[in-house]
This record gives sequence, structure tokens and C-alpha cells, in this order.
Amino acid sequence: MFARLLTSATVLILALAPAAAVRAQALVVAGEEIADARLMTAAKAEGKVTVYGGRPTESIKPVIDAFMADTGLQLDYIRLGSAAMYDRVIAEFSASKLGADYADMSDLALIADWVKRGVLAKHKVPWDARIPAEIKHPDGYWYYISRSIYVIGINAAEVAEKDYPKSYADTLDPKWKGKVGTQTMDSGGSAATLHAFLRVKLGDDAWKRLAQNEPRIYPNSAPELTDLVRGRIPLAYIDAGSIVTQLQSGAPLKMVFPREGLAGYGVFGNVTSTAPHPNAARVWMNYLVSKRGSSEMSKSASYGTHPDATPPSIPGFKFPAPSEVWAIAPDRWETIRESWVEEWKKTVLKN
Repeated sequence: MFARLLTSATVLILALAPAAAVRAQALVVAGEEIADARLMTAAKAEGKVTVYGGRPTESIKPVIDAFMADTGLQLDYIRLGSAAMYDRVIAEFSASKLGADYADMSDLALIADWVKRGVLAKHKVPWDARIPAEIKHPDGYWYYISRSIYVIGINAAEVAEKDYPKSYADTLDPKWKGKVGTQTMDSGGSAATLHAFLRVKLGDDAWKRLAQNEPRIYPNSAPELTDLVRGRIPLAYIDAGSIVTQLQSGAPLKMVFPREGLAGYGVFGNVTSTAPHPNAARVWMNYLVSKRGSSEMSKSASYGTHPDATPPSIPGFKFPAPSEVWAIAPDRWETIRESWVEEWKKTVLKN
């Protein structure tokens, strides 16, 4: 009789154990509820989230590390450029084998196509109403998760401090002919933003003046940064995060915030509609644009999305206020992608 009672009690305990193991409290960080208890319990049961991301791994690492420490969830990060990201996601989604719980990239025109095809799910973060309309989809299909900025990168071993350019207009001086690096406008959303900014701020002839100065054109930022560090080019239009990473490694680089303002390019993303781990993906999406996530994002010289986010804080540099960051308006992306890019190529790559 005692044995039967013991067996019954043991069965009862074992039956209750799984529910107790996955029960979780709400995720509250810095006084802000990022995920309620129900969402966290479901996310804990899933245990992990797979992210297809457009940001360089080293720049998103502070956010990933903080997320895993705060949530206890595992995160697998797969980094691809916009073109490769788009192709991979469409191929997997079309075959009903999309491995991403969440996906993002820097080209809003391609993001719009994902939305049209049903790749991204509708998910609004808890503080959606406080996020400005220009950095989110009105129905919750995507958010800017960060805004990185372009600066003028300088190899201090090649350029005397007295000769540092103070503006993009300065870099178009004939003395810099053949000495400025930049990425081709069709390499992705970031370069498209930069060259659109130059046209808006310097006038319709900006690209012609750039072409006359014979810049070094790169397919993406990696070889451009390598040449800047090695002194093959003394100046480069490049993202601040790349400069900061190299400075931390001891490279002889400096950066200038141009007088014309800051060209800020976004990375846009959200939960996928076929996410294998949808609840963990929602926690990640919320975390990315939370106060905590935005704070961690600032460590890689990027501006966070949260309405209470502060500018990046990098020792030795005072970053401008978020209001000084210029970005392409969502309703202008198609025009810029379809016509401006081709015009830029005909003007700058004519030779």
C-alpha cells in the first residue's frame, strides 16, 4: 500500500515538474517591462531564437550578450548583406524552410517586398505608440532597430591634423583627388542613404563633383576599411562603428562628424511569419528596441530606436543628438532605389 502511494506521489510530482520548470516572471529591465510573464514563459519553453541579421557581428554583439544574460535564452546569429539576405530568405521562405525567427536588413525597398510576400509577421512592441512614425511600419511589420551613421574616416598617419576635412564639401577639393574611398551606391541601403544625403545636402551636382575627384569605389565597407587602415586611402566615407572598432584595436584612425550633418542608415526588421520559435523572437524584437537594447546598441556607435535612447557614448567623441541624424523617408525609398541609383552609376561610374 505504501509503495503504491509513493509511486502515485512520484508520478504526480513528475507530471507537475515540466510546468514548473518553464514558468517565468515578466522580463523587467531598467524599470521597463520588455515581456510579460506569459510571453516569457512561452519563450523559455522554446529556449532559443535564430536571427538573420544585417549588422556586422561585432557591432551587434553587445546587444546579443546582454539579451542572453537578461533572458537566459540562446541566440544564434547569422550575418548577411542585404542582397544575400534577401535572396536567402526568399529561397527558404518559398520552400517552406525559413530558418529565421527574426530577420532584418538595411534596404527598406527589399523589406517592403518581404512584407508584401508575407515573410514578416505583424508584431508591435509594447511602447509602439511612442516611437516616431518615420522609423516604424504603421501596422507593425518592421521597425528601425538601429541607426548607424556615416562619418569621414581619416588615417592620421597619412593626414596632418591641420588638414583634416571638416565637411563633405571639403573632401571634394581637388587636393583629395583619387584619395577618398566610398562604397558604390548599389551595394545596399547604407550606401544608398549616404549618396542620397550628399545630393540633398550638397546640391544636384554633388555626384558630378564627386566623379570629377575620382574616388576609390568599393563593393562594400570591408575592403574600404582595410585600405583606410593600411593607408592606401587617407580618407573614407564610412560608418562610425567601423572606425570605433579599429580604434579599439590600435589603428591610427580618426573620424570627423561632417558639418552638413549625419547620414543615418537604418536596419529594419521584425519577427518572421513562420518563426520556429515565435515567442522567443517577440522577446528579441522587444528587447532590441527597449531602453536596455538601445543602450547596448549605442556601444557600437549606433543610435537606438527607443524614444528615451541617448546618443552613442564612445570615449573621446561627442556624438550629435538623434535629431541631427538624417534618414531617407520611407515613402522615398522606391524612387531612390529605382532612379537615383541608376543615375549615380551613370554619373560616378561612367569611366
